[in-house]
Amino acid sequence: MKKIILLFSIILCQVVTSQVLTTNRNPVGLEHNILFNASTRYTVTQQGPALDIPTLFDGRMYPSYSNGTITAANPTVILIEGLPGYHTQAGAWVGWTTRYWYAKRFKIEGYDVYSSPNTWRTIADYSNVDYNGYDFSTVVPSGVYTKLKFTFYTSETGGAVGVSELFFIHPEATSPYAGLLASAVNNWDNNGANLVYNNSGNVGIGIQTPINKLDVNGTIHSKEVKVDITGWPDFVFKKEYSLPTLQEVEKQINEKGHLENIPSEEEVLKNGINLGEMNTKLLQKIEEMTLYIIEQNKRIEKLEKNQSK
Repeated sequence: MKKIILLFSIILCQVVTSQVLTTNRNPVGLEHNILFNASTRYTVTQQGPALDIPTLFDGRMYPSYSNGTITAANPTVILIEGLPGYHTQAGAWVGWTTRYWYAKRFKIEGYDVYSSPNTWRTIADYSNVDYNGYDFSTVVPSGVYTKLKFTFYTSETGGAVGVSELFFIHPEATSPYAGLLASAVNNWDNNGANLVYNNSGNVGIGIQTPINKLDVNGTIHSKEVKVDITGWPDFVFKKEYSLPTLQEVEKQINEKGHLENIPSEEEVLKNGINLGEMNTKLLQKIEEMTLYIIEQNKRIEKLEKNQSK
């Protein structure tokens, strides 16, 4: 009898503590929330008393409080656009959570582009009835939703509203925690053996505010660098090219302290150089120098012949 009771207790503990798996039809946690870091992956705008947008999508559950009182006449509206166009299929869920100051009246809408395209659908409507609770979630109707709109009308306090996280749990539209581990993780695509950055922004390595497609604060070590060029200075060898005289070159050096069309030391130290442009300019000077050498060689040969005679 004791053995039976012990076995039953073990089985009961396993049942109570066992993990419930997330499935197509069963949302257990936020791991399939496609709104993680929505402010860097999609287009997020707001109207009315403002919330801190990044905090609403960072997965920390830390609350953001509106910077003013919300009312039916002046609600806080969060619009999320550019969501991936995946059908909700077997199941998807949308909602919010907070620590304090929950929304007593609110509405959640989704922009459905499936079957009846370009249609705003009401997913949850508590705009005329009070809701009591620090979290809310509901099943999303069947469809393809590329936009979500959260409208908060009144708070439990009658003042500002608090929101910790907005979520759209869509198991078939994302991988677990995609967009959470790195704020720009979904800006990268695996294209065969290639890793492609598909965002229109800039990439910085060792720099917080890149202003070019790739800014690196450090040394780049490479076996080869290929630069696309828009022009090449072989025009120097054409008959119509006006080759500066050596007297003109000397005058330029004496007056400016650098060759014509070559940036000065001050400009280079301030702005750096464009490798493609600089190589083109240097080659032009080399080709001009080659013509000077050829001309000088002809004069030397002529002088040697005259001297020999």
